[in-house]
Amino acid sequence: MKRLVLWAPSLALLAACSGGGSDQIQPGMWETTTRMTEVEVPGMPPAVAEQMKAQMANQTQTQSQCITAEQAANPAGNMLSQGSDAQGCNFSDSTFAGGRINVRGTCPGPNGQGSATMSWEGTYTATEMTGRITAEVQGPAGTAGPQQIRMSGTLSSRRTGDCPA
Repeated sequence: MKRLVLWAPSLALLAACSGGGSDQIQPGMWETTTRMTEVEVPGMPPAVAEQMKAQMANQTQTQSQCITAEQAANPAGNMLSQGSDAQGCNFSDSTFAGGRINVRGTCPGPNGQGSATMSWEGTYTATEMTGRITAEVQGPAGTAGPQQIRMSGTLSSRRTGDCPA
């Protein structure tokens, strides 16, 4: 689950680099905030599920990252494979045009166990992006069967200035 939150900013930055011409997001420092507002844990004992929901729902994660002019000019670059948290991710759709965002992808879990499927639908301007994010995390099969968590929330990103020299 932590992995999902860690690659959410990478999704925003992939979207930032996927445009061209007048659709292009401006290079610079971008601050991305994710907030999960709904959490479902099918099949988990109710007391444990409620505890997990209380821990995860309405948590806000904010991260800043620099997007260089070179990254903005190379939409096919390795934005999602730069960090260890994004290794092995496959993005079947990364549409970013005309002010609309539609990103869908799947990442393997740690050590190849389980997976996370995620989507982000939203809108953008040259200096801001916003949208709804959904994810389904499928854990490794255990003695009680596969673990599954469904989450949804918001993701917003805004340019905060130039990258440090």
